[in-house]
Amino acid sequence: MQGSSNGDCDYMVLRLRSGRAYIRADKVGALKAIDAFIFDCDGVLVDIRESYDRAISKTVAKIFEHLTGRGIPEELLSDEIIFLFRRSGGFNNDWDIVYGALMFLLCEIPERTLRELSEIMDQLKHIRGAAERLSAIAERTRTYMKEPDAILLDLNNAVAELRDFTALLDSTGAASVDRAILGSGRAPGDLYGILRDFLLGSGRVGESIIATAFEEIFCGPSLFEEAYGIKPGIYFGPGMIENERLIVRRETLERLSSMSGGRLGIASGSRRFSAKYVLGDILLLFNPKAQIFLDDIEAAEAECAKMGLRISLKKPNPYPLLESAKGLEPFNLALYVGDSMEDAIMVKEALRNNSRFLFAGVYEFSGARDKILEEFLKFGCDLIIPSVNDIPEIMEALRG
Repeated sequence: MQGSSNGDCDYMVLRLRSGRAYIRADKVGALKAIDAFIFDCDGVLVDIRESYDRAISKTVAKIFEHLTGRGIPEELLSDEIIFLFRRSGGFNNDWDIVYGALMFLLCEIPERTLRELSEIMDQLKHIRGAAERLSAIAERTRTYMKEPDAILLDLNNAVAELRDFTALLDSTGAASVDRAILGSGRAPGDLYGILRDFLLGSGRVGESIIATAFEEIFCGPSLFEEAYGIKPGIYFGPGMIENERLIVRRETLERLSSMSGGRLGIASGSRRFSAKYVLGDILLLFNPKAQIFLDDIEAAEAECAKMGLRISLKKPNPYPLLESAKGLEPFNLALYVGDSMEDAIMVKEALRNNSRFLFAGVYEFSGARDKILEEFLKFGCDLIIPSVNDIPEIMEALRG
């Protein structure tokens, strides 16, 4: 075991077969006392690099081409750029990354061309169905855009500027996209509002172009129809979810369950159906009262809206973690295991209400592995490990 420091805190460095683990020296005593474990799903239990991340890039490319008649390579949204969106702490929902990238790229085209595009959008805004609205604008764009060559972008420059643009974003997510673009003067407010409303609609799958296209691409036709009760109309290829692979081993969860008296929970921004699709019967190893998915979070937001409170309870809001923890009571200290800055910030926010949480950041299955490791060290996370499967070995080593 070696020592390391990030300037603000000291780490013990443990060499494992999977890579290096970093243990905060001042948190060793607390880590020994952990008697509950709560997990993010994507990037922790399941490898999503070829599913959610690819769905983001494919969705941006497909919608941009439908709107403008001009294709862009899917690789435009690289793993690095997706990471930079997530690093801000406000983009746990991948729909918001699609929104941010699309709005930026659309506002890069010349204003006269953008105005023509917004005029077409305004004429088609009465079409409620997302697939129908996207198909209609694709047809109109091909026919009526006066200067389609103006849509051509300097892609290298666009990528560089998009990378710089992510530095302006923060934990408010999509709202920070709006502030950054409007504040920069990249697009007039009236045009920007038309673009935003056309792409987002009600925000619901089936009506929002972004939500619908993303879910069709992620799920594939059969699972999309099964999950949402809507026939696909945008994408008919294999779903990116088919590329997901399990990270967590059953043995890992069984050992942690034995250490914690069965106190295993999930606090995730993914949907229950997609987690169940990949995890299968492994989901049974988690306490059902401590499983919080996006569906549960949205239901709670809907209840708040009925009382006139329009708030986001999604990460980095601590709601998912606090709700999962309720299902594991009584416990002394819970370790939340996540793979992003949203997760780290969520735990920090939860500590304002409840001091019984520690955070472990996993980095091996990130599309920007070295960058997220650097961010975790800079943030001062309690424990930083390559994989969720390393936790039992570390816990046993700490307990002597």
